[in-house]
Amino acid sequence: MALYDRGYMRGSSPGEQAISGMGMIMVLIAINVVLFLAGNILPGLAEMLLLTPQGIRSGRIYQLVTAGFLHLEFFHLFFNMWGLYLFGGLVAPHIGGRRFLWLYLIGAVSGNLLYLVLNWNSPGGLLGASGAVFAVMVATALLEPNRQFFIIPLPIPMKTRTLVVCYTILEVLLLANNKDGIAHLAHLGGVIGGYLYMKLLYGNRLAWDPFRRRPAAWRPQFRGGAPEPPPVGGAGNAAQRGGPVGARELDALLDKVSRYGINSLSEYELARLRQAREEMRGGK
Repeated sequence: MALYDRGYMRGSSPGEQAISGMGMIMVLIAINVVLFLAGNILPGLAEMLLLTPQGIRSGRIYQLVTAGFLHLEFFHLFFNMWGLYLFGGLVAPHIGGRRFLWLYLIGAVSGNLLYLVLNWNSPGGLLGASGAVFAVMVATALLEPNRQFFIIPLPIPMKTRTLVVCYTILEVLLLANNKDGIAHLAHLGGVIGGYLYMKLLYGNRLAWDPFRRRPAAWRPQFRGGAPEPPPVGGAGNAAQRGGPVGARELDALLDKVSRYGINSLSEYELARLRQAREEMRGGK
């Protein structure tokens, strides 16, 4: 099977995909800004669109969606939209505008649902895009796990997957704090929704999956640490090094990526995969 016969290696034109994805990000930001301004001008509009148990009981099911586009204060809006732009810019080019919209909506609705179920008798309401932003963050970690970010005031870079794991653990720990005015349940619901949606889209082809079971050969032996994942084509086969990538070797590489993710490849195997792509493009 050729390299571009694989769904995860084949894509539409990068320009078309990036414009479509980034365009959707801009549309979502615009909707959030417009509703923020409208809500400040027409307070009754915000009260009708935010999520409340009373509203759901009265048949306003749309609140599960509309609450994900409302914000109480400017900085609430600013930081959510900044996170949407920052992390969405890494995800949207991979999945395109339509799927990015679904990711946003699923993150918002799953966050709102988790909050609603556990606060069914609460008199308060919920609004904000935080659940959607957390879903986008999770998607970034699953597709771009090794991207590095500097988190102020920490002086060291942090990988996306580490960042998301730390944020998730922090949200769980903060659940006991009911006085900070933050809907941590909505954040966790966004994490769950984002993971399930990306898992539905990509299955075992995700670059990183915290719940993917490693094969026995990957497990540490407690003598020399964790061994490398099984090499493709035999790591010691010097005849294959430097030569063209054969069809059998390429199939083995792609099967390994499909089963265990791109991070299972060694540096040599990654280089061979890049070489195969260049050869198919007519390069040397």
